[in-house]
Amino acid sequence: MIRSVVKKITQSSRLDEYRSIIELALQQGYIVTSLLDWYEHDFYTGKKVLILRHDVDYDAQGAFRMYEIEKSLGVKSTFYYRWYTVHPYTMAKIHSDGFEVSLHFETLATYCRNKKITQASQLTETHYEEAYQNLLNEIDTFEKEFWKIKTICSHGDQRNRLIGIPNHVILQGKDLSRLGIYFETYDEPIKSLFDTYISDSSIKANHAWRYGVPPEHAIQNGNASICLLTHPQHWNYHFSRNIKKVMIDTYEHFFRR
Repeated sequence: MIRSVVKKITQSSRLDEYRSIIELALQQGYIVTSLLDWYEHDFYTGKKVLILRHDVDYDAQGAFRMYEIEKSLGVKSTFYYRWYTVHPYTMAKIHSDGFEVSLHFETLATYCRNKKITQASQLTETHYEEAYQNLLNEIDTFEKEFWKIKTICSHGDQRNRLIGIPNHVILQGKDLSRLGIYFETYDEPIKSLFDTYISDSSIKANHAWRYGVPPEHAIQNGNASICLLTHPQHWNYHFSRNIKKVMIDTYEHFFRR
């Protein structure tokens, strides 16, 4: 436990590593773009594409720094913001440059926390439907405050881990197309379209890559469509920020369940 905390506090920035991944993809002839851009255009069929997705769980500043790297390299990506990390000014800047900026929802977790629900067995169909209606309200609020969105992404909250049910369960059997929403990112029909799906990991796993090979290997292998999911807090390390992140992790684990 102590060793893990020390590693978290002393970890240095990995943003140069992130830049090198994109540079390698460009050198290998990949188109590097957002989820929305890739989904909406048949142009990418049969081409090598690296699709960049960021789940902005805690670090809005880190998200902006990753955007700056991407913009400098002439590529685009997708950013999903929780209400906790919403930062209107930087989000507007990112969106105005043609990046996708949308909602990272945690609606079921919030609903369960408010209702004091701690076990999956406590949930009824009525609860699921009420949570779904709450999500529709969140989408409406996001679009009124910012802009029209076409994809959404669920966040994995401590409450979800406690009850063993992800937030996107409330979308089962629902048709979001009437709202102009193409998909939720964990929809299996969407994930099945990628040749390779990779997610970063925290220092707990020694920066291991989850679900697939490291992105450098997938790129060098020439995999046709690679979806790379990153979380800015795993890249934008700084001593004072690291301490803050340890405090957030502690709060999330012991008090936000």
